Amino acid sequence: MVGSRVVVVGAGISGLTAAYRLVVDHPELTVTVLEAGPRVGGALATSPLEGTGLEVDEGADAFLVRVPWAADLCAELGLGEELVAPSARRASLWLDGVLRPLPAPNVLGLPLDPSTVAPGILAAADLNRLAGAGHPDVSLGDGDLSVGAVVRACVGDAVHERLVDPLLGGVNAGRADDLSCTTMAPQLLAAARSGDGLLGSLRATQRSVDPAAPVFNAPRDGMERLVAALAGRLGARVRRNTPVVSLNRVPDGWAVGTADSGAVVADAVVVATPAHAAAALLAPVAPDGAGTLAEFVHASVVLATVAFRRADLVTPEDRSGFLVGRSEGLLMTACSFADRKWSHLDDGNHTVLRVSCGRVDDDRPADLDDRSLSEALLADLATTLDADARPSALRVSRWPRSLVQFPIGHAKRIAEVDRDLSDRAPGVVLAGAVRYGVGIPACIRSGTEAATAAATHRT
Repeated sequence: MVGSRVVVVGAGISGLTAAYRLVVDHPELTVTVLEAGPRVGGALATSPLEGTGLEVDEGADAFLVRVPWAADLCAELGLGEELVAPSARRASLWLDGVLRPLPAPNVLGLPLDPSTVAPGILAAADLNRLAGAGHPDVSLGDGDLSVGAVVRACVGDAVHERLVDPLLGGVNAGRADDLSCTTMAPQLLAAARSGDGLLGSLRATQRSVDPAAPVFNAPRDGMERLVAALAGRLGARVRRNTPVVSLNRVPDGWAVGTADSGAVVADAVVVATPAHAAAALLAPVAPDGAGTLAEFVHASVVLATVAFRRADLVTPEDRSGFLVGRSEGLLMTACSFADRKWSHLDDGNHTVLRVSCGRVDDDRPADLDDRSLSEALLADLATTLDADARPSALRVSRWPRSLVQFPIGHAKRIAEVDRDLSDRAPGVVLAGAVRYGVGIPACIRSGTEAATAAATHRT
């Protein structure tokens, strides 16, 4: 018969989604969510910025609209009317000590029209190559490649290093030369292998896109609105402050051991924790899969939310922020103009910045205490924005080991983990950012699919 008890380990957005889908789609099941910490939502957190009266996200502040999972879930939860799009949509680059507009339209920083590339970003030879179809100058084969390998082969090193890598570095805190194109940018790999060339294919796709359509959405009150809606549907099924310390096979299923409240027995278990935590939990029952998960590298990042009096700092009205390449030597990797980007954060009195730092190959933020880190980032803001005034508010949000990296062959590795779980730990399912990516839609997708797998497991 189909088992009736499911435990979800971890109450980030992946785990909450898995539990919600189980409860809604399979009301006959008994669902329990075990969360180690006092709050749910993982890296989705919205909180007051002291002294401003504004509620500002501490982690991700938006989700992609072109993929359906997040937008569809928000609509199902009744949040559709609360979704807003950024007011300012154009970003800039801090490059060679100057703020320069990011070419538009672009795909992951890759310009589709060379005439939109600002002077000083690329040499004439690079612009000439961008005017072509972008056919690769070496064979791309049929396996996975890095994003860097694909971009370099099709449009050259400079485009990759000065435009694409800074954008991916801001999104994933990684190096594009090390990131799986199949996982991080499948549209680039498919386009590069097409007969139309990388740019030719992307331009054809772009022609069907409404330029006025939003790229990102977010709930008006912050991303924690989505978290609260999911948690509200789950109610007492969520047990906070309940760390899971063990997972053991028992005659009638799985015993999920907790630190201080005994074991919860389940027919199926969804493990929706970061990859490093999942590796430790799964090691006794699926050692090969756990070993693969343990090999994944994670970047630690910090997001500082900084508010200035509007009289002391004004950012461009049509800009959403800027990215910083690793070659610039600054601590920051990106700066979002939150009050320009989101109309609900524009109170007319404050300029609100969300400043990111930390990369997979840059541990400086982790080595600095909050005060030293804040001063270093304020120095970067003085350099990039001439922000010499003292801020009226500053909040540091640390996210240690939060952004998993996706090496070449990532999908194959995840398939190996799934096989080991299926063979040695039937009924145990992996969810989370490690599966499809760190974006909110990717995490929601992983939770949705994990719920289906757990619900259909037969004991």
